[in-house]
Amino acid sequence: MNKFDITHFIKVSITVYFFYMFLYATWYALHVADFANIRLDNGWTGSLVFLPHGARVLMVCFFRYYSIPALYLADITGPSILNHEQYQINYVDGSNIAAIGCIAAVVLSVELIKWSRVSEGKFSFFKPVNFKNYKFLFLTIVLSSLLSGILCNSILSIINNQITIDVLTVLRFMVGDFLGAVTVIAIMWVVFTTAIDNRLILSPEKD
Repeated sequence: MNKFDITHFIKVSITVYFFYMFLYATWYALHVADFANIRLDNGWTGSLVFLPHGARVLMVCFFRYYSIPALYLADITGPSILNHEQYQINYVDGSNIAAIGCIAAVVLSVELIKWSRVSEGKFSFFKPVNFKNYKFLFLTIVLSSLLSGILCNSILSIINNQITIDVLTVLRFMVGDFLGAVTVIAIMWVVFTTAIDNRLILSPEKD
């Protein structure tokens, strides 16, 4: 049985929290505050590329259970820190508990994929883009997006009777999580490959 490493846990927690908060802040600036001046007139469009889900997927895939506490903390503190006044106005009862469902969706997806043995459970940004290398990550994104949309909205509908959850809302969550995660993964791949090409970092896949 592996011994719990508190130092490793603290390092992972700090990394996970700030990575998630960076993506949440980026998403918030582009889609909510509209700093990019893209003039989104409603919340539907803004949620169609939810970047923080990319943090959930990557951090769980990289750090497994060590990442869960920091992910949850970032999930529930992000909105309040970035825009406290608006958060107090638009706060939805049950959203903090629903965040558990979103994270659980990723954990369940990883475990189901490993259990089914459809993938080795590994991937690398250093390897060429192909289905074999990114199969685990892609399947995790797809499955977690589906589960997140269902679990999150199910929890909200049970806890909060004042909001109505319909099929379109669930679908919006699924699409938003999927596109957000894919966007983050694509950006990360570009950053890593560019750094390797310019010898800023050395690929462990090369001699």
